[in-house]
Amino acid sequence: MTKDEAENCLRKIANEGYVQPSKHCREMMIERHVNIDDILNVLMWGKVATIEYNEKHDSWQCRVEGKDIEGESLVFIAAIYEYCHTVRCVTVF
Repeated sequence: MTKDEAENCLRKIANEGYVQPSKHCREMMIERHVNIDDILNVLMWGKVATIEYNEKHDSWQCRVEGKDIEGESLVFIAAIYEYCHTVRCVTVF
């Protein structure tokens, strides 16, 4: 998967609204005052900085950089599963 393909996939999923935060991600969201709208904003308008295949988890792991809904920088690690049907947010910072 290329960065452009990953961005298209993330935007599609953001429109459908199905993002699955990991336990760690939920903890970091609380700690950093990030909500799901912030993550969806980054999915829609952010850029994939890096992408690599994670063989252990059979997913594409991406570093996505963008802005939250207040315009502050937000980075999160997303794992794309099942040919763009699911995105799991691994962590935010």
